[in-house]
Amino acid sequence: MKKISLLFLFGVLILVIYMSFNNSKISKTELVPTVETNQVPIEGSEIVLTEEMVISQWFAPLLPFTFGGIKMLASVADTDETRTNGLSRTPYLPSQIVKVFIFEQSDIWSFWMKDMNYPIDIFWLDEDSKVVHIVENATPDTYPEISFVPPIPAKYVIETKAGFASENNIRVGDGAGMTQILKGW
Repeated sequence: MKKISLLFLFGVLILVIYMSFNNSKISKTELVPTVETNQVPIEGSEIVLTEEMVISQWFAPLLPFTFGGIKMLASVADTDETRTNGLSRTPYLPSQIVKVFIFEQSDIWSFWMKDMNYPIDIFWLDEDSKVVHIVENATPDTYPEISFVPPIPAKYVIETKAGFASENNIRVGDGAGMTQILKGW
């Protein structure tokens, strides 16, 4: 009987030590800040993309950028090829990243949603980096019937995640940090 009691107590002691060890590991990890990572499955495969993978493959290099007072990162499209491709075929647009299109001159620049996987907000800006036109929630299903066109010439275009304009109260006349982009460009 004494042996059974000792074995029982020994087992309880091991269980208590094990639980204490695991609890201390949990509480230590809770003190470490975690970064939430969007994960996107690739259609037809078991591969899952992390936000870091998406950013490095489709958006890098990135430049610091301010739009409507919000600090963000900009992926710049400044050649015919990068402007034509834009955000096409990207799996999603991380919320802290925008696509900035730089044109050599102001004109009526038309945009479409060819090969897009998600809706976006589109902003046209004049040479003074002021918003002159906004299209909110442009959806992929508008292609090929609809192209989005500003009523007046613009030199820059910014594409953001859908909802950015309303969430951040961006209006015609608001400015963007184009000098930040042009210095790093």
